Amino acid sequence: MTLFEFLTVAISIVLALSAGQLLTNVREVFDPTRRYWVHALWVIHLLFQHVLVWWSFWAYRDVESWNLATFGIALLPPGLLFVCTSTLVPSYSSTVASWEAHFFEVRRWFFAARSLFVIGAGFRTWFLLDRPVLESPTPVSGPILLLCIVGFLVPNRRLHGWLSVVLLALLLGGVAYFRLVAGA
Repeated sequence: MTLFEFLTVAISIVLALSAGQLLTNVREVFDPTRRYWVHALWVIHLLFQHVLVWWSFWAYRDVESWNLATFGIALLPPGLLFVCTSTLVPSYSSTVASWEAHFFEVRRWFFAARSLFVIGAGFRTWFLLDRPVLESPTPVSGPILLLCIVGFLVPNRRLHGWLSVVLLALLLGGVAYFRLVAGA
């Protein structure tokens, strides 16, 4: 087993714990008596983000200078994704009476963690792959970060509906960029 494969197992464990938290609570999130479409869309968004984070780690296969510090940097985005997940869908989700009320209670924590996730992913790509900061990991990272900061600052319900749709579209746009433009 190579060092990269060893590290991939650790990254996969963190992502699996986080995705498991979401999947375990899907029934609770989509319960018609408590469902809030913005929250549900963020759960779908996070599930897709888990797949992308796991898949994107393949780009680091040629990094030769793995040590505890570089491993910590590589683990930063999955760890922050776990924070996003546990904030949005806590382990006590069966006691959440309204996902809308819960979303607005944890909104600042969620968007702070999302913002740090975007920064951490960009930093990881820049530091370990030596790619330009403004292109790391995709050209849509800047607008995603800006909109996450808006989500942190503004509690408006209509705005959050708009943000959930636009941020998912930007995430899909980043995937399209990699597939169509970057050829990855």
